[in-house]
Amino acid sequence: MSLGDRGRSRAALVLFVMLAGVAGAAAQKAARQSGKPESSSNDNARPQLLNADTNPTLRFPIARMGHMNGTISFGWLDISRSSIQYHVEQPPSRSQDSFEVSRGQVRVIGFQGLFLEFSNPKYNRIFYLPPSEWESLHSGIGIVSAAEGGMGATQSIVQALQNFDFALSLARPPAPAPPVVVERPVTPPAPPPKPAAPAAAPNIVLVAPAGAGDKQAVERDESPLVIRGAVMDASGIPVVTINGSPANIRPQSTQAAEFWSDPLPLQPGENRFQISAANAAGVETHFMVLVHYTPKAAPPNPRALDKQEILGLLHGGVPATRVMELIKERGIKFRPTADDLNVIRAEGGSDELIQAIQQAAAPAP
Repeated sequence: MSLGDRGRSRAALVLFVMLAGVAGAAAQKAARQSGKPESSSNDNARPQLLNADTNPTLRFPIARMGHMNGTISFGWLDISRSSIQYHVEQPPSRSQDSFEVSRGQVRVIGFQGLFLEFSNPKYNRIFYLPPSEWESLHSGIGIVSAAEGGMGATQSIVQALQNFDFALSLARPPAPAPPVVVERPVTPPAPPPKPAAPAAAPNIVLVAPAGAGDKQAVERDESPLVIRGAVMDASGIPVVTINGSPANIRPQSTQAAEFWSDPLPLQPGENRFQISAANAAGVETHFMVLVHYTPKAAPPNPRALDKQEILGLLHGGVPATRVMELIKERGIKFRPTADDLNVIRAEGGSDELIQAIQQAAAPAP
């Protein structure tokens, strides 16, 4: 066996003796605390989670033991996806024990996870103890009370080194339970009130002109015209207008009245008259009266002259001016044609006489 092998065997033996002493002290401590109920959860073994959103890091409280000189320091072991860091908290004189290496430099996790062996010779082998063993080695260290995870904490460190994502999932706080939604019975909204029935419109009954209906024309040959009718409404007597002018009203009851217009002159052709009746609610009824007016032809004058009488007067020497005066006074009783006018002109009829004959034959406007 070489000198180096003997040294390593001696160091391992020293470490085994120290760990045995630690285990005995831990057993005595457990006996002293046998009256304290044990925790039923793994919260003591759960590391702190740092930088959860940017660079998730699992932090463990550990005690580091030098494998050659037995020196001890207490601090934080931070494990992330890319690196392993140890930060010394106590004692300050051991700050040089702090280190940072990449995860790829971990070569061996040995003795149930109680030491790490790195490929970097500067940190060849690092021994550490879980916080449950610290009291047997040191007292009065503020960080001792940070956690008491026992072997569970050691196993958590092994998980963080071997399967970081799984250990990270254990360290994350459980998702809060979804809120309990209590469905309350929904009361249907009250139906909207029924709209009030619209007020009824007034009724118009037309009496004259006879035979007239709404927008239905009647023929008439006399002027002027008087429109007559009756109007009815349940709310009272309506206001009646004819072409915008108030009609004459004679009440027959509290809900009906007779109405008529003043004499209305008619023009030849179509004449329109709109009757409107409005009740107190402002509801209106409209009735359109259409009258087609054709004036009567004037009766012929029994003393009117015919064609032969006009020719006889001219042939007998009566001046054309006198014949013209007789035509204007009595009229004519024939419809002169162009040939008739030429014959009269040939018998001595003047242009003025021809014009008088034409005017007498024209229909009355």
